[in-house]
Amino acid sequence: MIKGHYKTTVSLDNMLDNSSTVRSDSKKSRKTRKKNRWQPYTVPSRRTFSKHDIKWQPYTSKKWPSDSFGRLERLAEKGVIPIVSSNFSRHVDSTAAQREYPELETAIGITNLPDELIVKILSNLDIKDISVCKRVNSNWQALVDTNHLQALSFSRRLRFRPIAQTVNNFHSFTRGWLTGFSNRGKELAKQLDKFLDNKHFPEILFFNIAELLTKTKRLTCRNVYTAHHPEFVYNDPILSANGNCIVTASDDYTAKIWELVAGQLEHKATFSHNHWLFNVSLSPDGSHLVTASSGLTAEIWGLVVDGQWQHKATIRHSGRVRSTSFSPDGSHIVTASDDETAKIWEIVAEQWQEKATIEVSGRVGSASFSPDGNYIVTASVTASGDHTAKIWGLVAGLWRHKATIEHSDRVDNASFSPDGNHIVTTSISDDYIDKTIKIWERVAAGQWQEKATSKYTGLVREISFSPDGSHLVTALDPGTAKIWELVAGQWREKANIPFSGSISKASFSPDGSHLVTTTSHDNAIIWGLVGGQWKRKATLRYVNRVRSASFSSDGIHFLTLSGDNVTKIWLLASC
Repeated sequence: MIKGHYKTTVSLDNMLDNSSTVRSDSKKSRKTRKKNRWQPYTVPSRRTFSKHDIKWQPYTSKKWPSDSFGRLERLAEKGVIPIVSSNFSRHVDSTAAQREYPELETAIGITNLPDELIVKILSNLDIKDISVCKRVNSNWQALVDTNHLQALSFSRRLRFRPIAQTVNNFHSFTRGWLTGFSNRGKELAKQLDKFLDNKHFPEILFFNIAELLTKTKRLTCRNVYTAHHPEFVYNDPILSANGNCIVTASDDYTAKIWELVAGQLEHKATFSHNHWLFNVSLSPDGSHLVTASSGLTAEIWGLVVDGQWQHKATIRHSGRVRSTSFSPDGSHIVTASDDETAKIWEIVAEQWQEKATIEVSGRVGSASFSPDGNYIVTASVTASGDHTAKIWGLVAGLWRHKATIEHSDRVDNASFSPDGNHIVTTSISDDYIDKTIKIWERVAAGQWQEKATSKYTGLVREISFSPDGSHLVTALDPGTAKIWELVAGQWREKANIPFSGSISKASFSPDGSHLVTTTSHDNAIIWGLVGGQWKRKATLRYVNRVRSASFSSDGIHFLTLSGDNVTKIWLLASC
């Protein structure tokens, strides 16, 4: 048990606040603030404020973080924080006043406005800015906490979907899990008891869980469920959104579903093919499954009322089906094939129907939907020299070519960021030695601009965005994980994590504050942001190599697949 871990200064608020901060103040003012960092801060005199026709409002604090100071200045500059005049409340352009008194707007709040209006203003800010505003004064802190503005902004930022199982089992499982985190966890469990009837309880619960895990410097892993497979499992296991099911594919030409029953993983269904399975995908609501095989088909399966799975449709290609993907709402499926096409199917009145065939120059290695489901990005892997990724959009019910992203080598992967504003592509040279990663940003309708490029010698094992799209992790072989961060519209290398062995997988937790990696040295490692730096928080050692690992959507479990074809679910806990 960690003693006093809740006293650490690292929190989810600070992590999010510091992760993308760019100083906007002058070198002189930064030097002055550093010198007087922990000294009381007093605003200019009444005479100074009178000069600019602004009502004088003193504010003194011994705990004002310099980073918050700069961010609040920028809020004022953007017109987000109103200046209270002697006659009326207004958003003003006070550039001249700021030049003479840079701390002027920081010191002025909106405390003269009704609380209801303040809440409406703050509710439109992102979580980083709300975290700063919470520290302005005790009134604002109370308004943020009472109205759960941080939790709501957190869920909005991550496009949060409540996990019904965890919410419904709060007293039987989650509450007990929280009490294992020293006094801080026990206090949090008691506080959450008061909000069980709140309509925003799921958001409040998961925000506080994320914050608790972020504040905990060291974690341990406890095995809670295990599934054994008789054949080699080559497809990364998929954990359903509700955490109840695991889907695997193996060398015996089958995909299997395992369901949690009375605390144990039990085999529930088998989906058979006559050929190897290249890919398996589960719909967001867990009601449909699609399997892709070397036998030139993708098969769609559906969950019926009695809990049984039935075959629903067959998607036929003239080449191997390399990948399958559901749209975010589960109503569409896109398949990518060696026959130089991608096919889109839609469910209408419980029946799957073919909607479109997209023809691409070269084999289609991958195809995936944008977060809103209105766009698809395809990657051609081809020796013909096409070297492109293409973006397709839905126009008047028809899928049309919208944009082309070009590389100098073969493009083997392309995927959208969670917010749909960025695309990451990877390409490989003809000799399969040099690898290039590019990040593109949507700058206008149908226009994408290259924002960052990195070249490597070796293999790119994994590329994954954080759920909010502000970070990107690349797993490179030989062993390195690179973390990229979006700061002021620019992608920058944030961290470089070296490994003694080769790294196979790397993926973020649902809140983006933790990372799980697997290596050839038979272990899985949990990394977390501590003081703005990525630090090792837990190590899970295996006898056999851990081939893959990923977090569950509740953020407190993660799943591993080892070399002996055993899939396990682990629970993060306090040491």
